[in-house]
Amino acid sequence: MREGENGGSIAPDYILVALDASPHSTAALIAAAELAAVLHLELRGIYVEDVNLLHLCGMPFGLEIGLFTANPRRLEQARMERDFRVQATQLRKSMADIAGQRRLSWSFQVVRGGVTQELLSAGSTAQMVSLGRVGMTPGKRTGSTAQAVARNTQRPVILQAAQQPLGEPFTVVYLGDTPSVHALQLANQLARPRSTPLQVWTLAELHPQLTEALAVLGEQLPAPVVQYYPTSAALAAALAQTRSGSVLLPVAAADWLDAMGVTVIVVP
Repeated sequence: MREGENGGSIAPDYILVALDASPHSTAALIAAAELAAVLHLELRGIYVEDVNLLHLCGMPFGLEIGLFTANPRRLEQARMERDFRVQATQLRKSMADIAGQRRLSWSFQVVRGGVTQELLSAGSTAQMVSLGRVGMTPGKRTGSTAQAVARNTQRPVILQAAQQPLGEPFTVVYLGDTPSVHALQLANQLARPRSTPLQVWTLAELHPQLTEALAVLGEQLPAPVVQYYPTSAALAAALAQTRSGSVLLPVAAADWLDAMGVTVIVVP
């Protein structure tokens, strides 16, 4: 189903937010709503009923662990179908509340399929995609779905953790490629309403290219605070130590994602 608060046609410019029952998903919804308000975009939510979970129903190894009892029980399709419906109802209400607080145009959609594939398909025409970044893999800061979406979509992807809200300072990683320029432009859009300066972290060898890129952007981008690093390893280490704000990362640097604990926007 797909629902909106108002009838009629839906604007083509929107932020897609992937919804599930995790607190990271709630954080992703809040971040997407804040950006939609700043950028004057529609907010669209999507909940994917994971077909891979349904395939496990009836299998001898298809078990789930009770949240409170810690007792294993067989996965049953009827119960899972019911859980899907309950979750969708709760998520739609959360979305209505958060979008309503910001007076946003919004819609909500439930689909069934593989989670990554459905998000990539739904986000192919979005202006941005927002999702929780933390998966269930021990020791990982970025789940496999978040990694796959960030690396394979042609839209900026917000990877949001529950404990790190989207906010300043906005730090752009500049690697001299086209996505780095796109990241500078997007960061300026986000920082301008807050009247906060941008930070740009780059390699010393890219000084001439950065200077040229800033000159081309001209008045679109006030002079940022630039930090130069001697090597890629030094830059990656500095990002791993960042504890606040939001980092805009060109997709070529996606290998650094899992070392970073703050909100990251991966820019293609």
